[in-house]
Amino acid sequence: MNRLNNIAIIGGGITGMAAAYYAKQAGAHVTLYESSDRVGGKIKTVYRDGFVLECGPDGYMARKPTLTELITKLGLDEQLVRSQTGTSYIYVRNKLRQMPAGSVMGIPTKFWPMVKTDLFTWRGKARAGMDLVLPRVYAGEDISLDTFFRTRLGSEVVESMIEPLLSGIYNGTLQDMSIESTFPQFITIEQKTRSLILGMKALTPPVQAGVKPREAGKFLSLQNGLGILIEALRPSIDRLYTDTRVASVRPHEIELEDGTIEQFDGIILATSPNALGPILGIPEAERLSQLKRTSSITVLAAFDEKDVAALDGTGYVIAKAEANALTACSWMHKKWPHMAPKGKALLRVYIGSDHVPGLLAATDQAIAEFALNELRKIQHVGTPLFTKVERHVDTMPQYEVGHKQHVHAFEHALAALDGVEACGAILHGVGLPDCVDSAKQAVTRAMTAKQVVRS
Repeated sequence: MNRLNNIAIIGGGITGMAAAYYAKQAGAHVTLYESSDRVGGKIKTVYRDGFVLECGPDGYMARKPTLTELITKLGLDEQLVRSQTGTSYIYVRNKLRQMPAGSVMGIPTKFWPMVKTDLFTWRGKARAGMDLVLPRVYAGEDISLDTFFRTRLGSEVVESMIEPLLSGIYNGTLQDMSIESTFPQFITIEQKTRSLILGMKALTPPVQAGVKPREAGKFLSLQNGLGILIEALRPSIDRLYTDTRVASVRPHEIELEDGTIEQFDGIILATSPNALGPILGIPEAERLSQLKRTSSITVLAAFDEKDVAALDGTGYVIAKAEANALTACSWMHKKWPHMAPKGKALLRVYIGSDHVPGLLAATDQAIAEFALNELRKIQHVGTPLFTKVERHVDTMPQYEVGHKQHVHAFEHALAALDGVEACGAILHGVGLPDCVDSAKQAVTRAMTAKQVVRS
């Protein structure tokens, strides 16, 4: 084996597994180290009684092509399924209320649906309209999403629609989240058109007169669960070590926790953020390890379909003002029909981060009962056929104000470590396509460096 093709990857989540694939395709011999007893990271598919249970992410944004391209290259494209659509709801003021038609990520783009909605008071609607005349909010320095949207659209729109929709993506709060690192497209829109409403309206395709547009689901998944993606990536690994911790990384050298030292031509870090500092031992990596991360708990509950209140749509989000411990409920059997047998229903509820710390040590049964009690405050459900509880501890990095600058400092410092690259959710995006894209870029940099060494 040519040692110039010897690549080590640290971390066996979707980022590390994708990196293994791209490195293998580039001709490398791939060694992967994973500290837990399994690969896949947040992706975990369980099959029970005809149900497909996604314990982690259930799909990904269709508009981001990198993951779909990878799935196609793996020969899994016939497994691709698109999410179903329907009415979107927000639970606010003790009622499930329809989201105004034309709202894009919580930003209203149509006049009459906004006027007619009962989601906001007339005062809230008038305040949102001020967006049409207000000056630009972003002035070249990072600010929180809360500051940006509350200034542009007012408190009611933020608290009743934008916060429930956007904060769930990062399992955090808008007060902490950086606009530069999470939704920079809103900066671009504001800089170009000044008004978010006008800017988002301009981006919405016009509807042909007399033709009702066919709404397509915005998410993709796999018929047999995302777990098959991990299994399809596994053959890219030549040497796989699970339950193996890496103690430190130096240029072209890895030291394991048991003292074993191995040499590699390239090393790609796809590990969790909390491991970066201890492994690399540089201040910039330590800073990323210390950034805020949150935990989450999800509960999957299977029912006979007759025991679940019949509503059109795929689920709802819950405004914080409702003082409900849940942040959202997805009707998985409607969003993804392949996940439940005919005549059955599958609900997935998300417990709010404020309640998670006190529940992490509770039994699965106690957590499930707690979640179902909160769910029944909003909609009718009977006795579940079974429940599945999943805990994700300190896994979600928070892109707080200034995050972009911390990442830039880390990547600049990492460039001084010959043969070492990094990728993953802590850097430039937390979605599955973002992680895959990050892995692809890291492998490209690593292999380009080797070509330079060869020549």
